[in-house]
Amino acid sequence: MAGVYIIIAFAFIYGAQVIGWDESIRNLMFIIVQITAAAGALGFGFIQDRIGTKLTYQFTLLLWVAAILAIWATPEVTALLNARFGLDWEAQHLFLFVGCLAGSRWAPASPPAVPLVRLFSPTRKAAEFFGFWGLANKLAGVFGIIALGLLQTVVGLQASGSCCARRCSSSPS
Repeated sequence: MAGVYIIIAFAFIYGAQVIGWDESIRNLMFIIVQITAAAGALGFGFIQDRIGTKLTYQFTLLLWVAAILAIWATPEVTALLNARFGLDWEAQHLFLFVGCLAGSRWAPASPPAVPLVRLFSPTRKAAEFFGFWGLANKLAGVFGIIALGLLQTVVGLQASGSCCARRCSSSPS
């Protein structure tokens, strides 16, 4: 879950530094992410009821990797679409669409995680496990954003996003 929060925060930095979006587009992105997160939570709630918690969680993580790769590839995909179809799109407008994809996966990643923590924790120690899980998420968020910032200084912003996508695809949570 900390990875999800890091990517959301990092996407706004990426949008400002790599995509070069306008303030109005950034504000619109914030609204879109909130709306698509609510829609995604509702939709994935139904999916979770049908296919189960673990499979839903794995599916949302797979979709997160796809969203991260879409964020990373936005400038190149925009240039490719413009060249291929003779369009005059800006990367910031395609980034809005990618924001919808990322937003729809933001909230759905959290609800399946709670039953999984409950499933893997002993009954008598459930409160301790949930407390440790919350602390681990907060620490991972702090250290993750610092590590991503350090990675950005070494390899650049866009390359650090692709490193993050590879890390998320190999991590179970």
